[in-house]
Amino acid sequence: MIKRSYITVKSSWRHHINNLFLTQEPKSDSIVILFPGGDYSCDKPLLHYARKATLLSGCNVLSLEYVYFKTNNSFKGELFEQTLKEAKEAVEICLSNGYKNIYFISKSLGTVIAGEISRYIGYDNINNLFLTPIPNTIPYIVDSKCTVVTGSKDKFFSMEDINKINKYPQVELKIIEGAAHSLEIDEDYMKSLEILISVTKLCEDFIMSGTKK
Repeated sequence: MIKRSYITVKSSWRHHINNLFLTQEPKSDSIVILFPGGDYSCDKPLLHYARKATLLSGCNVLSLEYVYFKTNNSFKGELFEQTLKEAKEAVEICLSNGYKNIYFISKSLGTVIAGEISRYIGYDNINNLFLTPIPNTIPYIVDSKCTVVTGSKDKFFSMEDINKINKYPQVELKIIEGAAHSLEIDEDYMKSLEILISVTKLCEDFIMSGTKK
């Protein structure tokens, strides 16, 4: 049985940020925290199905929200620190429940937030799956044992960026040929669905491999 609740934090704009928290009954010793992108919420395909797959694998799942997107339709650099602070507070509340296995699955801008919080908590304590990272994520990638998924046509993560992380043996890199930053192929919806299935299965495998350590 899965119980639905929220971890609520207050933003500097005095909004209440309700982060969806799905928990297993009986209690799970594994938690997945989803870090969305700037304009890619946890309800969009990649993260929606990652949530579904990891729930079915027996994990609790926290889906973060960034309040700036409700108050401002574009992300501004000066809002990053506030967004990070809000996400960190929600993560700390969540982790206070105590978990044996902690997984971060992040997308785009969320990969930077996940990386920064991983550094704060300790890279060895977190299993990271970075989906379509951006160049600012590279320092966190190379400092941790992680899995990275990017598209060969991702305009935000160049071949030069790929080469920077590909030389590190602790980084498992998966490049999806022809995929854009959304991990879709714009002119082919059937191949896009195949990629979605593949990435969802990768999320499931990521969890299963971590619980066997």
